[in-house]
Amino acid sequence: MTDFSFIRDEHTRYLVANGYTAVTQLELLGWLKDFTPNGNNGFMFSSDPNIYKIIGRMESLPNPPGHSGSSFAITMRHLEHIAKHGLDKYKADYHS
Repeated sequence: MTDFSFIRDEHTRYLVANGYTAVTQLELLGWLKDFTPNGNNGFMFSSDPNIYKIIGRMESLPNPPGHSGSSFAITMRHLEHIAKHGLDKYKADYHS
């Protein structure tokens, strides 16, 4: 399991850890690296089938976060940063 203890806010840490687990279990980190949501839809309104897979996996993990559209979109932006730039860069940028 990846250590996200550097995220001080417990709720954010839980959302990112849950999402990261879901995306890695589904082996979609590479897909996320190249994915850009359509137009102004962002992640919250994306109809891409992989988004639905990620949501389903997040909710099937122990203690699911019960995302709102907004919290899901924010979590996906965190995961997108990790996918596109790597975990070390995410950690460095998160502390900036």
